[in-house]
Amino acid sequence: MLFTNIAWLLAGSASASASTSSFKWHWLNNPGVEPVSPIGRSITIQVPPDTDIWRPALSKHNFTAPYLYTTVPAAHFQSVQVTVTGPWKTLYDQGGLVVTFPNRHNPNATRFIKAGIEFNDGTPALGVVATDILSDWSLSPITEKQTGNAKATILVERDGTDAWVYVVEGQGKTRRALRQVTWAFNEDDGQGLAKEIEVGIYGAKPTEESGEGHARDKIAVSFSGFSLKTV
Repeated sequence: MLFTNIAWLLAGSASASASTSSFKWHWLNNPGVEPVSPIGRSITIQVPPDTDIWRPALSKHNFTAPYLYTTVPAAHFQSVQVTVTGPWKTLYDQGGLVVTFPNRHNPNATRFIKAGIEFNDGTPALGVVATDILSDWSLSPITEKQTGNAKATILVERDGTDAWVYVVEGQGKTRRALRQVTWAFNEDDGQGLAKEIEVGIYGAKPTEESGEGHARDKIAVSFSGFSLKTV
């Protein structure tokens, strides 16, 4: 395990990163807010309720969460990483990374991976959703001791035709696998390989706050240490 972690760190330090000026950033579902690059700065998204990224049925495609993203050639994507935190307290409060594989002919069939923190069963957890045709969801515990709002560093990395989702722990020295997504870059998949992918950060709040006068309260989801690597 130690050798694997050291090899990963060395590989990461040797990876080429695209120039920050080469990425053009866009907002989806965040009207009136100017898009800025998250590279080299901290960003907080004010997330309204009744928002999500989730497709439990073909007739229920929900991509309403504020999403700050850039577009990169799929063949050049290597990895994306960010640290996310927030005052998680209401069922399904969430935020983290999103990688989408756009379907230009039918946006409601766009495939996506989202990964980050999600509040469930009274506690924040590490959540991953992979959506090929329909969404499936997994949760893993946050194992590192923390004070204050829960935070996590999430990494999505390409490995051949797969995308692997990790949580980075031990002050950046180790990583723990959360999910393997085998369809992500698979050219043999019936839907074909997306030529371009969209990569970025998001926050979502599917559940309204309880209590009189609080139904429309937002959650402030904060991000730092964003890194996007291409080859």
